[in-house]
Amino acid sequence: MTRVQRTITALLVGKKDGCLPKLEMCLAEMGMKTTYVERASQVRGKLREPEAPEVVFAATEPTDKTWAEVIEAARDSGKQPVILASRVIDHSKYLDALDRGAFDFVVAPFHPRDLRHVLDSAVSGSQAWSHC
Repeated sequence: MTRVQRTITALLVGKKDGCLPKLEMCLAEMGMKTTYVERASQVRGKLREPEAPEVVFAATEPTDKTWAEVIEAARDSGKQPVILASRVIDHSKYLDALDRGAFDFVVAPFHPRDLRHVLDSAVSGSQAWSHC
């Protein structure tokens, strides 16, 4: 049986440097529509739009806590899962993010098959790591 993959829309939060441009390219290869905002303060408005994105990716660079504000904004604005994106593995940040309500944490290099698994799990409401 062939599985039909539907298009998922994503909001990318952070500056257009670091890992987000590579993530955006990978998502585009997957046929996804993406929108950028630079500040966490812009997230609530985007998530309340009629055509709100279904998932949010927040960059962990620089080392500030912008991603924590993004998680809070998503929790307040809707049910969109937040996935953190980083260039490097940071176990303490990963655990902190999960404790604060992030859905998952992805690290470059990004691969369509891996991202598809995380995204499908995120929009279906299950924990991605529970399927591994």
